[in-house]
Amino acid sequence: MILKNLLIALVAYISQLDERYLGASMMNRPIIIGPVVGLILGDLQKGIVIGAALEAMFIGIVTIGAALPPDVGVASAIATALAIQSGASTNVAVTLAMPFAIVAQGLNMLAFTLNSYTIKKGRDAIKRHNFKSMQRWHFFPLILRLPSGILTFLVLQLGTKAAQSLIALLPTKIMTSFSVAAGLLPAVGFAMLILMMMDKKVAPYFFIGFILSSYLKMPVIGVSVLALLIALLITQKSNAAKNNQQ
Repeated sequence: MILKNLLIALVAYISQLDERYLGASMMNRPIIIGPVVGLILGDLQKGIVIGAALEAMFIGIVTIGAALPPDVGVASAIATALAIQSGASTNVAVTLAMPFAIVAQGLNMLAFTLNSYTIKKGRDAIKRHNFKSMQRWHFFPLILRLPSGILTFLVLQLGTKAAQSLIALLPTKIMTSFSVAAGLLPAVGFAMLILMMMDKKVAPYFFIGFILSSYLKMPVIGVSVLALLIALLITQKSNAAKNNQQ
C-alpha cells in the first residue's frame, strides 16, 4: 500500500505542475485524477465515477490572474483515494474534497510567497551573468510544490484506517446529510461557472439547452450535438462576415 500511496502522492504533485510548468495538460482536473487514482488502486470504475462527481463540483473553480482558488488536484487525489481505500460512497468523497482543497490552497499560498524570493535571486544571477545559477533558481519552484505531494502521502498513510473507523461510526442521519450535500455541491459548481461566463449573448443558448433537457426531455448527448451544430453555424457566419469586410 505504501507504493500505491507514493504513486498517488506523485499524481498530486504533478497536478501542481499543470498550467505552471507542464502547460495545460488537464492533470489538475478531477475528471483526469479520479480515473488515474482508481487505476492505481485497482478500481478504475469507481475512480471514474468519483472523478466525474468531483469535476461537477469543482467545474467553476479555475485560476484567473493572481487569484488562488482551492486546490482541486490535491483534493481530488486524496478524496478519491480515501473513498476507494475505505469503501466509502461517492457522496462521502465529494464531501471530503473541499476541506483538503482549502488546506492545499494554504500550501499554494506559501509556495507563491517563497516563489517571489526565487524570482529575485534569478534576476540577480542574470545581472551577474551567472547563467548556471539562474538555471538552478529557475527549477527551484519545483521543490516548493513537494509539500502538496507529502501532504497527500501522509494523509493516505495515516488517514485510511481513521477514515474507515470514522465512516463506520457516523450515524445514518450524518451519512444522509453527506448525500444531500453531495447533490447540492455539483449544482453550486455549475452555478459558479454560469456566473463567470453568463452574459446577454450566451444566456439565450443556456436557457434553450435547459428547456430542451428539462421540459422536452431531450438526452444530454442530443443537446450537446445541437449545441455543436449551432456553434459551427455561428463560426461560419462570423468567418463569412470577416471575409466580406476584407
